[in-house]
Amino acid sequence: MSAYWRLAACVLACLVPPAVSAAEVQPAARWSMDNVRALLDVLAAVPAEGLNPDDYGAAALQAAADRQDARLSDLADAAALSLAHDFYEGRQPLSARPDWHFVRQPVDYRPWLDEVTASRSVPGSFAKLLPQNADYSGLRKGLERCRVTRLDCAVIEANLDRWRALPRMFGRRYLWVNVPAYRLDLIENGAVIASHRVIVGKPGSRTPLFRAMVTGVTANPWWNVPCSIVDESIGKLVRTNPGEAARRGFVATTDAQGKLVVRQKPGPGNALGQLKLEMPNPYSVFIHDTPSRGLFARDARALSHGCIRTEAPDMLARVLLGRERAEGLDRALMTGTTTTIPLAEPLPVYVVYLTVEPDPAAAGAVVRHRDIYPGY
Repeated sequence: MSAYWRLAACVLACLVPPAVSAAEVQPAARWSMDNVRALLDVLAAVPAEGLNPDDYGAAALQAAADRQDARLSDLADAAALSLAHDFYEGRQPLSARPDWHFVRQPVDYRPWLDEVTASRSVPGSFAKLLPQNADYSGLRKGLERCRVTRLDCAVIEANLDRWRALPRMFGRRYLWVNVPAYRLDLIENGAVIASHRVIVGKPGSRTPLFRAMVTGVTANPWWNVPCSIVDESIGKLVRTNPGEAARRGFVATTDAQGKLVVRQKPGPGNALGQLKLEMPNPYSVFIHDTPSRGLFARDARALSHGCIRTEAPDMLARVLLGRERAEGLDRALMTGTTTTIPLAEPLPVYVVYLTVEPDPAAAGAVVRHRDIYPGY
């Protein structure tokens, strides 16, 4: 062989890498093959949560694992991070949830991913991200049953996602208002100890979804009429028929900018009734009594301007205050004096929107509520 061809053969040998068997190709150190297989098992099981494995690149990850592709670690990272977000925060983005005001702190899932890939319990690490409560578990069972009966399951899937977007810890004792169920529950240690029918916002003035803290109960409250209601109706009454407005207890003033401000005195015709729960929030939404108590007999009770009117508010207030503090409430109601009695400790209240709930009377069954605010 000439010197030329010997040189060419040498160059070619340098350019062509030696053959490597598939067994010698390993994923990057972050993901062992056992953990990749465990992640694939987790992805295969996500339909039980109302999710689709295809949304997390399950097929591409499986193909990369079969070929032991160099991209395997990157694909596993992407799938794990995306699924972790959807398990812990919900898949639907907040921008697509109108009037949803549950604030969740931003989460960096990278440290969590480091722990997952270093562990031998990939399924357990993902399971801890999901809601750990009986209602979520009940909806999962309802979804399984729904698929067996071949009914429309999309509404259950949507409600599972709403649960995932809610806070994980509610507290030992709290109020729970489910808007489409027209119901308020007082929950203590996971059990409902009192339940009240409620009236919620009309479709045109929807009740927002949020968390607040109940700090006290006000007897014989004044009603500070929201600007929207002043503009819509009360303002016209005050301007065109001040005598009737005064008879109904409305007091009108103007602010520094010359804008009409209207309040309503305490009394039998006051829109807040005899009682209001003090729950400061940016939306001017309160839980209160109403003079129109006959409306609670209706099945469909989306009737308010956004506030939450509750049946039997005096019973609820006494339970929240406790026996000693409730005596002050009784005195205020007897005298007609506007009085705020503070709770011994603030109580969380959650205003939520769940159109499907587990049926407590039948395992695996669900109760469906009319979707009064489509798009929520």
